[in-house]
Amino acid sequence: YTFLLIGTLGIIFFSIFFREPPKVPSKGRK
Repeated sequence: YTFLLIGTLGIIFFSIFFREPPKVPSKGRK
């Protein structure tokens, strides 16, 4: 169940992040 939850959360987070412009400076990718 953990894998499913993580997968869903990851997809949703990725979708939101991709949809919204990354205004916050990434801490790792420059």
